[in-house]
Amino acid sequence: MLPLAVAPPRRSPAPVVLAAIRRSTRAVLRTPALLVAPVAQSLFFLLVYAGQLDAVGGTYLDGTSFIAFLLPLILLTGVATGAGAAGTLVLGDITSGYLDRLRLAHGSTTPFLVGPVVAALIAVVLQMAVTVAGAALIGYRPASWPGVAGMLLLMLALGLGVALLSMALAIRSASASATNLVTLAVFGLSFFTGVFAPVDQLAGWMRVIATVNPLTYIVDTARQLGGGTSLTAAPVGVAAIVTLAVAGTAACALALHHARKNR
Repeated sequence: MLPLAVAPPRRSPAPVVLAAIRRSTRAVLRTPALLVAPVAQSLFFLLVYAGQLDAVGGTYLDGTSFIAFLLPLILLTGVATGAGAAGTLVLGDITSGYLDRLRLAHGSTTPFLVGPVVAALIAVVLQMAVTVAGAALIGYRPASWPGVAGMLLLMLALGLGVALLSMALAIRSASASATNLVTLAVFGLSFFTGVFAPVDQLAGWMRVIATVNPLTYIVDTARQLGGGTSLTAAPVGVAAIVTLAVAGTAACALALHHARKNR
């Protein structure tokens, strides 16, 4: 009688995921271009716009300070830049052949893709904290700090979607220019929202573009959270972020499938 075959014990992916997170986080913290550049960009725009337009903005914002009105947009552009670090990290592993070697050794690359996403989001949290602190130093006084926490969580969810999409482009194209397209697209579209004034006060053609731009509703939701006002933009804003995250997850799955078949 033949002995029963014993299946090998299944290993938990947790140690591998934690190791990947530590490795990617160290890479972000040791690379100024991935951590310092988004913070510098956010503080630069915050100081320039607030310094030049604060007095003017106070005349048409109905009691809302211009810094409070501007801050969600500054956070959004900074988050788009910082979250793109996930794609940059994965691209480096692809071009060096490191990711393919890990796939051959472990049978899957998925745990090693979690690391860059988490590391990018850690960098985004640090970046947002510094930006809010900088805004407070030049006069930002939120209606409620819990509302500010909700605004930061909203932006963090946006960062997740950007990180996933940039990572998918890195896997699919293995090209730096393609990997940065998501960040560039979000950054560019952000200026077709109500940047310096509410949407209903924009010129006719710009108002039409801002009305159909999903980023408008994300920025407005963040403003309403920070200002403690009614969340009228939240249904569309949250739906846009969920759609981005789902699209990013699907794009990563498709990119990995393509890579397995062609590498």
